[in-house]
Amino acid sequence: MSFIDFLGNEHVKQSLFSALQSGKFPHAIVLQGEKGTGKRTFSKLLAQALVCRQKIQAPCGECPSCVRAKAGSHPDIRIEEGSGATRSLTVDTVKAIIADAYRMPEEADIQVYLLFIENRISEAAQNKLLKVIEEPPARTIFIFTCQSAEVLLPTIRSRAQIFTLQPPSIQESAEWIAQKQEMPHEKALTLSELCAGNLGKMLEEAESGTAASVREITDLILPQVAGRSENEIFASTSALIRDKKMFAAVLEQLEELFRQAVLLKSGYTGLSVKETQRLESLQKISVKRLMQMREVAREYKDKMERNANMTLLVTAFCAQLRKMAGR
Repeated sequence: MSFIDFLGNEHVKQSLFSALQSGKFPHAIVLQGEKGTGKRTFSKLLAQALVCRQKIQAPCGECPSCVRAKAGSHPDIRIEEGSGATRSLTVDTVKAIIADAYRMPEEADIQVYLLFIENRISEAAQNKLLKVIEEPPARTIFIFTCQSAEVLLPTIRSRAQIFTLQPPSIQESAEWIAQKQEMPHEKALTLSELCAGNLGKMLEEAESGTAASVREITDLILPQVAGRSENEIFASTSALIRDKKMFAAVLEQLEELFRQAVLLKSGYTGLSVKETQRLESLQKISVKRLMQMREVAREYKDKMERNANMTLLVTAFCAQLRKMAGR
């Protein structure tokens, strides 16, 4: 199997490599997963494999097509991503993609469009894109990356194959960061546990040192969400008023924690003992309310990106969380 340089996700790699070798690669795929799981990295690796001249072990990494793909200069690989404050793919961008998609590949046997969806893509843009997904041009493949395929219309999801990227194991991640950052194994293992094996978050933490602070704040917030008094949750979030970047990181982590809490309530057993214990205070909250709380975290991420007043924003967020928790 190829894609050996991409850590973990063996089932996803095997499925896509087999599709590549059989000549039955899907015309549209969605790579979903939390931030830091390597969706962009893997999508670029897939694109490289699709244009590679050595099909038996693609991507070979050595042929002219691979060299160009790695350098970001292959004419048959196009990357589109959102722009502006909301980082959304626009109708105009989609129109340009559609107009371009019907041309013939310039060098490879196939052309690949990588559509990086940072936050969302408007329904109007998706409806236009649906036409080309429904009746794809010959020798054209679309690869979407997003944190959740739910941002895409059901009609698009039904016409694409969806793959979920997960962080590697704690041990694999620790070995990777130890080698990459020349870090002692003990420190690397601690960092891997702190970031739940998420390589992107581990790199950010190695550079900025914020992950420990984010975890500390979220661990203060969780038991206060359904607590008896509002004062504690307001006190635990006071530092976020002065740190917009930290607030964004806390919102992102809370969104993921609420998702994990829903899984636990639904009988999921794939979380570690430490992760399960961390979510213990949320288990008395219903699945419906936990899902609403997750939506609150998403909503306030969007509001923060629109430069709302931070004092009002953090205060309103805390109040809304408690409301959704039934307090």
